Amino acid sequence: MAQLKKLYMSSNLESLEKMTSIPDLRDKNMKMLLNTARKLYVTAEEYRLEGDEELAYITYMKYFNMLSAIRKKSDYANHKSTVRQMLGDTDANRRIMDSLEIIANSLAHRYALLCKPSTLEPITDFVNGRTVVESSTTTVSSQPEDFSRLGLISCQELYRRMQEKTVLVMDCRSSSDYDISHLTYYCAFNVPEEVIVSGMSAGRLQARLSSSAKASWASRSVKDSVVLMDWNTKDAQPAANTAIATLLDILKNWDPDVTYRAPIQIVDGGYEYFIMMYPTHCTNPSVQAPKQNNNDIETIDDIEYPSIYDITMKEDISARDFKTRPDINRASKPAALKTYEQGQAKLVSQAKPIAEIMRDQEEFLQRAEQNDAQLENAFELWKRRTAEGDAADNQELHYRILQLESRQQDFILENNRLRDEVTRYKEQLKTETPQRISSKDVEATRNVETKIQERQMVDEQHELERQERERQLAIAREAKKHYKSPPPPSSLPVHALSESLDSLLKLSEDEIPPLDPVERPTFDRAMKPQRNKSSSSPARVRDFSPVKGQNVGRGLTGLKNLGNTCYMNSILQCLSNTPQLTEYCISDKYKSYINRSNRTNGQVIEEVAALIKELWNGQYKCVASRDLRYVVGQYQKIFRGVDQQDSHEFLTILMDWLHSDLQTLHVARQRETISASEKAWLEFTKAKESMILHLFYGQIKSTVKCVACNRESATYECFSNLSLELPPNSNVCHLNQCMDMYFSGERIQGWNCPNCNTKRDAIKKLDISKLPPVLVVHLKRFYADPSNTGAYIKKQNYLRFPLDNLEMTPYIARAESRAVTPKTYQLYAVSNHYGTMEGGHYTAFCKSANYGRWFKFDDQIVSALDTSNVVSSAAYILFYTWLPPMQMSL
Repeated sequence: MAQLKKLYMSSNLESLEKMTSIPDLRDKNMKMLLNTARKLYVTAEEYRLEGDEELAYITYMKYFNMLSAIRKKSDYANHKSTVRQMLGDTDANRRIMDSLEIIANSLAHRYALLCKPSTLEPITDFVNGRTVVESSTTTVSSQPEDFSRLGLISCQELYRRMQEKTVLVMDCRSSSDYDISHLTYYCAFNVPEEVIVSGMSAGRLQARLSSSAKASWASRSVKDSVVLMDWNTKDAQPAANTAIATLLDILKNWDPDVTYRAPIQIVDGGYEYFIMMYPTHCTNPSVQAPKQNNNDIETIDDIEYPSIYDITMKEDISARDFKTRPDINRASKPAALKTYEQGQAKLVSQAKPIAEIMRDQEEFLQRAEQNDAQLENAFELWKRRTAEGDAADNQELHYRILQLESRQQDFILENNRLRDEVTRYKEQLKTETPQRISSKDVEATRNVETKIQERQMVDEQHELERQERERQLAIAREAKKHYKSPPPPSSLPVHALSESLDSLLKLSEDEIPPLDPVERPTFDRAMKPQRNKSSSSPARVRDFSPVKGQNVGRGLTGLKNLGNTCYMNSILQCLSNTPQLTEYCISDKYKSYINRSNRTNGQVIEEVAALIKELWNGQYKCVASRDLRYVVGQYQKIFRGVDQQDSHEFLTILMDWLHSDLQTLHVARQRETISASEKAWLEFTKAKESMILHLFYGQIKSTVKCVACNRESATYECFSNLSLELPPNSNVCHLNQCMDMYFSGERIQGWNCPNCNTKRDAIKKLDISKLPPVLVVHLKRFYADPSNTGAYIKKQNYLRFPLDNLEMTPYIARAESRAVTPKTYQLYAVSNHYGTMEGGHYTAFCKSANYGRWFKFDDQIVSALDTSNVVSSAAYILFYTWLPPMQMSL
C-alpha cells in the first residue's frame, strides 16, 4: 500500500459521512444495482491501496449503502444466489467491513490531530501498522496536549513498559480480588478500593496503605509513568462513583508534593484484558472479573437456537460451496489484492487480461522447473547412495524427495488454475466484437494454452516417475527393516552431513542471514509466585548433543532426527514458537507450579522446558531431544521405538501431560450460581488449572434439539485442538468451508427427548462456548480405505487457510459472543506432513516472534521461508493465536 495521502476533503468524519449518500434506487433493476455495487467495491479498494483514506471511506460507505438498498428490494429473495456470486457471502462482506472500520479509526485519529497544537506530528497508519508524519496547518500552541487522548494505555504498551521497568502500576481493585490474582511485576501494588474515599488527600490515602504498598507509593515521583488499573475500565474519564475515578482525582488534584513525569493513565480494559493477553505475567490467570446479575441473559443462553430453521444443516452445504473462494493474506497487501481479485473474477465470470495470465504462467513455470530439477538431482543422488549401500545417509534425502514431490503436486493445481483462467478469458472473447479482438491477444492465448498442455504432459511423466520412485523406496524401506546401521564415525559430525547434503541439492530456501544480537533482559526472581512450591527433581546432566553454530538466531535451532522422530520435532518447534509458553519456560516460572502427585511426576514439563531453553540460547545449530524422548517413552510405549508416529496424536497426548504436570492453580468458585458451561469447565479441571489449560484449551457446546417439541439439551466438552474433516471430492478447499461443515447441524434418529418422553428425530449442532487464546486446528488427512481392510489413505487436498484474520465469530455460542475475548486469530505455526502412511516426513513452518519472519524447521536444518510458501497441500496442523506478539530473549 502507498503512503497515506494528505487529508484534503474534510476535517471530521461527520462531514465526510454526508458525502456517502446514494440516490433513490427503488425503480432500478437488480442487475444494474449489482454491477454498480461491484464497481464501488473495486474503486474503494483502489483508493485504499493508493493511500487515499477519505475517498476509500466514502466509496466503501456507498458500497454498503448500495448493499442495503439491494437487500430491501422486493425481488431480493429471488436473486440471493446472484447477489452472493457477485458480492460475496456474509463472511466476505464482514472482511470488507473490517477494512472500513480500520480506515474509519485511522481517519478519526488523523482528524483529531488536525486540531492539535503541533505543526508536525507522528501518526499511525492503521492499515500498514507503521508511523508516518503528516503536516498540519494548525497554529503552534504552548498548551499541553489533551489529556483525554493520553488518558488510556493499551495492555501491549503497559507490557512494554513493564519490560523496561519504567512504570508504576496502582491496582485499585479490592484487596480480596488482588490477593486472588495480580500482576507479577515488581513495581505493581494494591491501592484497595475499600480505602479510597472521595475528598481525601494523597497523604491520607497513603496512611491507609499497607507497609509494603507505602514503599511502592513513594516511588510515584521517580517513575517515568504511573498507570491505574481496575477490573475493566475502558474510559479515560471513568464514572465518578468508581474507585479508579476517585484515585485519579486524588493523584491529579490532591497530591501537591509530587510532580508527575507524565500524565497518569488508565489501563484500557483493565486487569480483565491484561490477564487474557499476558497470562504468564499474572499470579492466577484463571480468575474472572466479577459479574453482575445476568440471570435473564443466562436463561436466554440456555436456548441456543429458538428455531430449528436457524440451524444450517450439513446437507444444505452443497458441493458448490467448496469451489474456490477469494482468500486474503493481509500480511502482504499486494498479494492480498491479487488473491482477492482472482477469487472475485471467478465469482463474476470476468476473466483476467491475457497479459496478466502470461505473467502468472511465466513465474509459475520458473518455480515448477526449478522444483523439477531439484527433485531429479535428489533422486539421482538417492539411487547412487542406495547402490553404494549407504542406507544410513539416505533417510534425510528421502525426506527431501517427499517434500519436493508435494510441491510438484501443488504445481499441478496451479497449472489447472491457469487453464481455467484461459477458459474464462476465451469465453469472454466470444462476447466481444471481432474488431476489438487483437491478433496479438489471440496469439498470446494460443501460446499460453500450448505451455499449459506441455506442462500437463510433463506432469503425466512426473506421475510415472513418482510411481517408480515409490516402488524403489518401498523396496528400500523393506530392506531397512533388516538393516542395522553402524555407529557414525567420530570424524564426520552431523552438521557436516547436513551441509554436504544442502550443497548437493542446491536448496532453494535462503540461508538464514546473520541476525542482530538482542540484549538479554534480566528476570526479577524476587517476584516469582510463592505458592504451590514443590520440591524439584534431582539435578541431572542432560544429553542434548549440541552442534555449535555461528550467527544462529534465538529460537532458530534445529532438532536432530533420532530415528523417525520428525513427528516429534515438528510439534516441539511449533510449541517453541508459542511465545507465552516459551517465556513461561525460559523464565523458570513453571517451577513454582509443578505437580508432583500425578502420573508423570512433573517430568514432561521439566524436559520440555529444558529443551526450549536450548532452542532459544542462540548458540547451537541443532540439538537432540533424547531426554524428552526417553521420558515420553516411559509413559507411552508407542513413542519408544524408531517407527514413525502421528504428530497429532503426539501433540494431543503431550498437551494432556503438560497440563497435568502444571495443574496446581486452585480455582475457587466465585459465584453461587454458575452457568452450565462454567459447571462443565469446573468438573473438567476439578478446580485446579494450569498455564497450558489457559493457553490451549477451549470448550465445545453440543446442542441437541427435538424436531417435534423444540426442546433443547446441551452438553459441554473441553478440547485442546479441533479436528476438521476435509471434503472428499474437492482438490482445493478453504479452511472456513471445513469450519462450516464441522459446525453445521446434522440429523440424528432415536434421541430420547426428555420433554416428549419418547424417541424422536433431532438435530445436533456444535458451537464453541469458550475460545482458547491459542487455537490449534487439526486436518483429518488420513482415513481408512473401505476397500482395503486396515489400510489408511491420505487426503492430499490443497487447503487454503488465512495467515491473518481467521474470524471465529460464526462458530461461537451466544454466551461466548458477549465475552470480551477476541474472536480473530493470526497464524504463527504449521505442522506439515509429506508422503503417505507407509513413508512420510514432518516439518514445521513457524513465524518467529523475534524476527517477524517465517522459517522452515526440517529436523536439524532451519532455513528462511517466503510467506507465499506457507500454504501448501502438506499442511496438517495449524496453530493460530489472538495473543499479542512477544519479543523473546534469554
